Amino acid sequence: MASTFDSARNDFTGLWATPLRRNWTAAFLLFCMLGTTGCSGCFDPAETLEERKERLAKEETKDDFEPPKLNVLPSDDRSTRLNRVKPGHWVNVSTLMKANNYDFRGELYASTVDSNNRPVPITDTDYYFSATRPLALPKGQERWSDLLFYPPLFDRNISQTRLFACDLRPVGGGRPVLVDRLATTRMHPQEYYMVVLASASDEYQFLEVTDVVRPLHPPLSQSETAPHYRLVLPKTVDRVSVPENSMAWTSIAYVFWDGIDPELLSLDQQQAMLDWLHFGGQLIISGPDSLDRLKLSFLGDYLPADDAGSVELGQDRFQEWNDEFVETERIYESNKWQDLRYEVDLRAGALRGADLKLRPEGEFIPKTGDLVAERRVGRGRIAVTAFQIRSPDISRNWKNFDSFLNGVLLRREPRRFIKTDDEQPVNGWADSYGVNDPRLVTSLRFMSRDLANLMPAYQQRDATLVRELAPSEPESEGFEPLETEEPVSDEQKLEGLDAQIRKAEKELNIDAFSGFTYDNQSGVAGWSDSGGISTAARACLRDAAGISIPNGNFVLRVTAGYLLVLVPLNWLVFWIMGRVEWAWIAAPVIAIIGAVCVIKLAELDIGFARSRTEIAFLEAHAGYHRAHLTRFTSLYTSLSTTYDMTFSESTAVALPFGRGADSFSNQSRRFGDGVSEVRYHQEGGDIQLSGVQVASNSSTMIHSEYFLSTSIQPMFSYETDTSGLGSIEYASTQTLHDVGVIRRNAQSNQIEVAWLGDLVPETKREVRFGKADDEWLLFDEWTESPVLSLTPTEGEVNLRHLLNTVKDVRQLKKGETRLIGWTEEDMPGMTLTPASNQRTIRTMVVAHLKHANLPAPKADANTRRFLGQEPAQIQLMELDAIDAL
Repeated sequence: MASTFDSARNDFTGLWATPLRRNWTAAFLLFCMLGTTGCSGCFDPAETLEERKERLAKEETKDDFEPPKLNVLPSDDRSTRLNRVKPGHWVNVSTLMKANNYDFRGELYASTVDSNNRPVPITDTDYYFSATRPLALPKGQERWSDLLFYPPLFDRNISQTRLFACDLRPVGGGRPVLVDRLATTRMHPQEYYMVVLASASDEYQFLEVTDVVRPLHPPLSQSETAPHYRLVLPKTVDRVSVPENSMAWTSIAYVFWDGIDPELLSLDQQQAMLDWLHFGGQLIISGPDSLDRLKLSFLGDYLPADDAGSVELGQDRFQEWNDEFVETERIYESNKWQDLRYEVDLRAGALRGADLKLRPEGEFIPKTGDLVAERRVGRGRIAVTAFQIRSPDISRNWKNFDSFLNGVLLRREPRRFIKTDDEQPVNGWADSYGVNDPRLVTSLRFMSRDLANLMPAYQQRDATLVRELAPSEPESEGFEPLETEEPVSDEQKLEGLDAQIRKAEKELNIDAFSGFTYDNQSGVAGWSDSGGISTAARACLRDAAGISIPNGNFVLRVTAGYLLVLVPLNWLVFWIMGRVEWAWIAAPVIAIIGAVCVIKLAELDIGFARSRTEIAFLEAHAGYHRAHLTRFTSLYTSLSTTYDMTFSESTAVALPFGRGADSFSNQSRRFGDGVSEVRYHQEGGDIQLSGVQVASNSSTMIHSEYFLSTSIQPMFSYETDTSGLGSIEYASTQTLHDVGVIRRNAQSNQIEVAWLGDLVPETKREVRFGKADDEWLLFDEWTESPVLSLTPTEGEVNLRHLLNTVKDVRQLKKGETRLIGWTEEDMPGMTLTPASNQRTIRTMVVAHLKHANLPAPKADANTRRFLGQEPAQIQLMELDAIDAL
């Protein structure tokens, strides 16, 4: 009989396969397993009853929630993080929370309170601000929750304690399940963040002790000796601790980028950085290890140069640096006076660098040996270096690095060090600027926030223009002549007022800073209800009146129609039916229907229920598809109403609009001395401002801002040829009216203008410039337009105050080109509830078609060693102690 061979069996298969062998084997393996699982009991004593009770009691008494950990973004992990907030700037607060005993679903509620736990009101309004956001906490898991928050300006007592109130509340309201109060530290007007996004961020701590970040100051008050920049070194492992909302980047002046993966930033953070760049932020990229990572990233289209390969940077590549930024100094060293030059010294070995290949939009910064390239991005700038900024031979060993950092990398004004009474050097500027002027610390600017309020000067110029155009007509309203004891001529009035105006403008250095000013608390780029645009918008809203009262014709028509239906028509209908006596029964019904019709018609005619008048301001930069929209909305109601504003743009922020010096709003008289809450709710990409109360027969104004994506393509594209002829392409969805373009010729310094008229969407227009005959009038068409005319037209919302604020040619630097127009179409992104029967909207549009070139960098006028020795440097451990105070 033939046998088969099974490869899965062998000679021992029969021995182990017997039933007896299988039983003994199973028993042996089971015994071994039992001994293995119980081995720990042989060595560890069993838990006693008392120990078990103690363990269970400890678990039962564990708090439901861990205390929240607050981070004010941007932030890092250093011990000196003191939750610094800049008054008047929106702040991105990141909170780490954990539920210990059960899953929790509720909302995070935040507000600013004083030391007595009372809410701090918003300046010049009858409201206090709170922010909420839904929050889900799975049991035992830590969760980060970001909340956008507004710290109000200080009223009188600037040293008043401010606390961040953070409550965790159940869904639908009720008592808080967690209450915490976290102290914050106020940042001064000249203080801004300098953020380092680097894979080895700790190696940038040398910036902390430079006299650029911490100027040398005499021992005066803390507000005067505060540093210009607060260095932040976030860890970039799995998340980057920078804000996700563009509105929270206004306290950041500079970002250094070195070698990190751009994908670590979320999409919202990437968009926020681009918005920040176009409105004046500055990004400095350490070229080696960065350019190749960035060329395919969200920053790829904005880089000034590409990396064409690695090179060695020897001593000869830095000769221009030594010629420009190094001077011979008289130094007392080794017990004698010596003439020394502190040059870049690479004799120990060349540096590893990148061969920078310029893109068409980029250029090398003069006097840098083609080692630093830059490119304008809107009002901002991106610079890239061919060397490692953190290289010790450059940043630590070179004693003139501070001058190079100030003039080239940061593009700031040159400085001059001066001697104090106690023989110590202190920082100053080479020109006569205030050492702590925020406009020299950051280049971030928003016209709706930072333009100076020069409306009295503009009204005077308009009054003069009215007299010139129509001498027989009286002076325009709004111009108040100087009060004098003796009669004076118009020329004397004009000279006197102009002298006062020129003095005020000189004190603000308006011409030197292109019309921009700053706030004594928030500095530059902070939320403002008192700037030039805000003041002009408030005046436009005041002139607009807000409602339309019905005339006599409306009353006569309604009365005649009612009587016609009530008497002849009513009698005729029932006469035909043969029931004339029924006309008396129908009379009350007709009266009720007539009353309803009159009320409805009155609502449509005069806004009996509610009225909305809005003045908006849109600022755009050529080559970018997003624009900054500011809306000033006046809400009138004849019956007490609470309004909610819902925004579809995730960057939206909104607050009640301050009354201003003229106290246009009568809200305070309606609601007494108390303040009411206005709530800013964030949920996903939707934003809502709720609780805006408007009393009967009164008005309240709301100030809102957000970045608006007008189209996929850039809203404005602008090109010029060698002859100066330009072409503009407009890709938004609103038709612009009365469009004019003004520029300051880069060669002749003359003001030139071009008239476009109406600019419809998806069009390309040729721009031909001519010399401006009158630098204040600019275009005759503007004075003829009902919306932009010198005197308001009845029934029309006039934008003349806004136009004056943005057409001042002193704001233009050489080569700068600006487009100005307006539209009556509503901008997307906001919904008002309840809706208004009457609605009037006007939006002023300003586009920066071309910015002026940056001037050549300049070295400091002298060094901090001008007294013959190096001043005492503050060490990092000493800085930690100072910041902890």
